[in-house]
Amino acid sequence: METPSIVDTLIQNITTDQELLKDADAKITQAKEEKATVADRLKGYRKEAEVFLKYANEEQKKQIEALGFDTSETKGSLNDVATRAFNIIMDARDHTLTNDELYTIYAGSHKNPKEALNYTAFNIKCRPLFNSQRLLRKKAAEGLTSREDIISLNGTPIKKEDAKGETEEVKETPEIKDDAKQVKKKEPVKTIALKKGTLAKDKNNDTTATKK
Repeated sequence: METPSIVDTLIQNITTDQELLKDADAKITQAKEEKATVADRLKGYRKEAEVFLKYANEEQKKQIEALGFDTSETKGSLNDVATRAFNIIMDARDHTLTNDELYTIYAGSHKNPKEALNYTAFNIKCRPLFNSQRLLRKKAAEGLTSREDIISLNGTPIKKEDAKGETEEVKETPEIKDDAKQVKKKEPVKTIALKKGTLAKDKNNDTTATKK
């Protein structure tokens, strides 16, 4: 068997290390992608912490701080209109309202109706809630106005309306149950017996017959 030359050994080493480098680069790329995915999730958690911090007790706030989140960040940066709108959604059933319902409740929350903004100005003031993803907006079907948009708390699924037309189960009463077991007897068919020759006689006496 021929002994490999120094040049052949060098070529083999270079080839092997090039393959190892490709594998290492692939692992680094995969690791970066995984890191970016995790980092994005952590950003999402930070936004959620900002949203729900108002409802956390002192112990929960300490735990959040221990995880490296700044609990001093509150909704204080939001304008008064956006804060009112957010609180309305938090108090709503399933944390979901149409945009029209949200505005109507907002307008009605003012003792002096003149203090409430009009619909357009209200939506402009609420933009920070959607920009920060505290609230989500599901656009209405084509042809409908923005008043029919569905506004919901981020992280809360938008539930569809319950299906209508459900039938109520009817329980069988003892009387109905017993009646159901009984076999309905058929009444005998009543027949009228005609005497022989009666039909012919009737025909002869028929006054409606046409005389020739």
